[in-house]
Amino acid sequence: MDQMKEAYERLGLPEDATREQLDDRYTLLMRQTRSHQRREPDRAEEIEAEFAETTKAYKFILEEENRKSLEEMNQKRYGKYKKFAGTAEKTDHFFRYYKFHVLGGIALVGLLVYIVISIFNHQAEKERLASLPPVDLEVMFLGSYMNQDAGQDLKPIEDAILAQFPEWKRVTVTLNYVPPLDSSNPQDAVMLQKALLVLTTERPDLYIMDQNAFNWVGNQGMVRPLEPEVEGELKDMLTPEMLLKGKNEEDGSEHVFAIDIMNSKLSEELPLLKKEMFAGIRGDTKRNANALHFIKQYLETTP
Repeated sequence: MDQMKEAYERLGLPEDATREQLDDRYTLLMRQTRSHQRREPDRAEEIEAEFAETTKAYKFILEEENRKSLEEMNQKRYGKYKKFAGTAEKTDHFFRYYKFHVLGGIALVGLLVYIVISIFNHQAEKERLASLPPVDLEVMFLGSYMNQDAGQDLKPIEDAILAQFPEWKRVTVTLNYVPPLDSSNPQDAVMLQKALLVLTTERPDLYIMDQNAFNWVGNQGMVRPLEPEVEGELKDMLTPEMLLKGKNEEDGSEHVFAIDIMNSKLSEELPLLKKEMFAGIRGDTKRNANALHFIKQYLETTP
């Protein structure tokens, strides 16, 4: 059995499946995996390892599609030469090589230098991380969130959260952009695929989502139901409008999966461009207490 057939069988799809069917199937398998991990937390790592093989198959198919697209492009470019197409392609590549071989040599040297520097930087980064205190909370902002200065540095956001929780020593933040779900822009489709892959590899304790992101993954087992807290210690701080509900895909029952914290005074202190902030807790997090403490403190500063 060839590798491509095995990849499609791993995803439970025929080899003539469309790209849309492929993406939809992978999304469904991801939801099912998160649901299984929530039901069987003692097997979470084993289930995650099994899903890693699914991700590997998904990536293999995508890479194969890209290769075929490249072959089709070459066919269009050299097909006019008919039986001499291969010779024409090789000749073209030959002249390209000798035209740019000097630049290629320089680029190769630059690449080697980059690799050496990266190795040293990676080692230095490992030593730096080893010297840091343990992480108190991992937060993923999922949606159309951006730094106020439109930069990539997340440290100002992490520092702002640490200032709000002085008892914590370390917080890590991820910004995972989710484009509009109804967009027909091909670039947005690529960004959505990227966001999906980040979701399968990153395991934050707390998700802060906008409405668009919640509609995408909010009730798919990624975050856990919050009824115990909503009906318990958070009850006096909430109004019905602050509860974001969804239906459990397994039995169709309705649950509260996220809480609106946008109107909190603390949210105003975060250096983010934002409109909506709905907080949900990852189902299998080991820092559940800190994630809940975050939500509670934000609610306590909501007018």
